[in-house]
Amino acid sequence: MRRLGILLSAFILILSSCATTTDAYISDIAWDDGLSQEEKLAAFGGEKTRVPMPDMFFDGTEWLHALIEIIEDADDYILISTFLGSSSENLEPLYDAIRAKAESGVDVYFIMDGTSSYDMTETQYYMTPLYFLRDSGVHLLEYSPISAMRLINPISLVIRDHRKLVVVDGRLAAIGGLNLNYISMGAGEGKTQRDSMYLFDSPALAETLMHAFVDNWNASSVEKLSYSDFAVYPDDSGLYDAYLFNRGPGSEASISGMFASLFGSAESHILMLPYLPILNDDMEKGVRQAVDRGISVEMLIPVDLRGYAAGGMYHYLPELIESTGADVSLTIWGEDGELLPLMHEKLMIVDSRYVVIGSTNFNFRSMELSHELSLVIDSPEIAGLLERHVDNDVRPVSFHLSLEEAERLEREEGSFLAYLFMYYGG
Repeated sequence: MRRLGILLSAFILILSSCATTTDAYISDIAWDDGLSQEEKLAAFGGEKTRVPMPDMFFDGTEWLHALIEIIEDADDYILISTFLGSSSENLEPLYDAIRAKAESGVDVYFIMDGTSSYDMTETQYYMTPLYFLRDSGVHLLEYSPISAMRLINPISLVIRDHRKLVVVDGRLAAIGGLNLNYISMGAGEGKTQRDSMYLFDSPALAETLMHAFVDNWNASSVEKLSYSDFAVYPDDSGLYDAYLFNRGPGSEASISGMFASLFGSAESHILMLPYLPILNDDMEKGVRQAVDRGISVEMLIPVDLRGYAAGGMYHYLPELIESTGADVSLTIWGEDGELLPLMHEKLMIVDSRYVVIGSTNFNFRSMELSHELSLVIDSPEIAGLLERHVDNDVRPVSFHLSLEEAERLEREEGSFLAYLFMYYGG
């Protein structure tokens, strides 16, 4: 415990030197009634595009099969970025398909975060590192690998690339929360984490994500890429206005501003599936301000029962309820009392109209200490489909959490040290 305290103190000291801000949640722009939602999203750096109805995947096994097919059909280039990437028995067909495409002459560029080899999920018992892809001609980049040399600049160890994206042939584009590892995709049907991925047949979105990928690659690799290396195509398929928030190299987009503007313009209700919702003071004030002006804010929250994570979440739950006024439910156990796979999905629906999907967790770390990718879509049709997904798949296995029950969980199972670690590193 003493060693953990020392490590946490050093970690917090490092972070205190980082220039971070979440003041968008209390900014004039976010709460200006004279600005439309679209004007606010643009002001905070959202890149406007148009997208069609996506194919939606809420099961890792289904997404695995779809992704293999997409890879096998590629004939020009494949761009993949993931936070956690590794192989396992059920994932071997995917990585075999990627290798085969590289060997056939298709350009394959793959970014995985440097924490992949330190995965603490169940994946750690099954994973095979992905370095073997290089033998087949895959351009594999490990973003900010953890090493003794990087201690010279310890801040580089804190900023992680948490984005998940796939772009194929300038036409198909996918974003969401699914990593390319055992627990997200390879554990088998009914065993993977509850999560999501969205596949768009959209040259416009594919081009925008290609630019984000190239910018990140060039910021991290001596092998430089150009936008012109990858074919793009005209696009008239878009049905819905959308705003891409890419928090990473080459972009000034504010993920904090994106969320803050949605809280500031909401008219009736906000539904959220937030993973690890550990908020700072600005975020709490932003949610509370929405609640105080009559907005119903509902959060359906998982609890990761592995190791320290549950203790940190249980410690924070009373503060979350008291400080924000949000209506909180937990989704951990099934209707028959069985432990469910962890819900890793990230979703926000505002007024049954605006939908937020992507990699971003609703917590301080994702706001300011990670590269993230989120897409805001203006579509009552998509919002309705996702509300039905929540009603069918999440609500039946959620239970409302009172403040009294949250305080009991904090007393009996909460951990302040775990909370501190999750606040900065979760």
